[in-house]
Amino acid sequence: MSRHDFGQRGFTLLEILVALAVFSIVALTALTNNNVIIDNSRYIEDKTLAHWVAMNKAAELQLAGNWVKKEGEKGVAVMAGRSWNWQAVGQNTPDPDIQLVEIKVVSADESGNQAVRTDLTLYLGRPAGYQLQGTQGS
Repeated sequence: MSRHDFGQRGFTLLEILVALAVFSIVALTALTNNNVIIDNSRYIEDKTLAHWVAMNKAAELQLAGNWVKKEGEKGVAVMAGRSWNWQAVGQNTPDPDIQLVEIKVVSADESGNQAVRTDLTLYLGRPAGYQLQGTQGS
């Protein structure tokens, strides 16, 4: 008959504790990274939606054929089921047929704080032979 060695087999308590400590550090790091990824995804979504709101407002301004008032125009747009506040401010340029327009889009969070999400600058121009509404004769 062969003789079996019934010596100590398996892990010691210290080895198990070290393995648990290493695992907990790795798990905590993975959870922290997931939270950062989720926060970044929300930021990118907010930024994209705000940019779409600004682009839609720019298209509306171009189609309306009106100069934007120097004191600005404000409004609320709904995109993806959320309300977005926009403001458009017009500025004269050296060319009387071109106006500089700056559009800012902000979103109010649950606490009522507003953060600028995007800015869009565009130039409105009048086509040849077309009189924009809201301008003095040229």
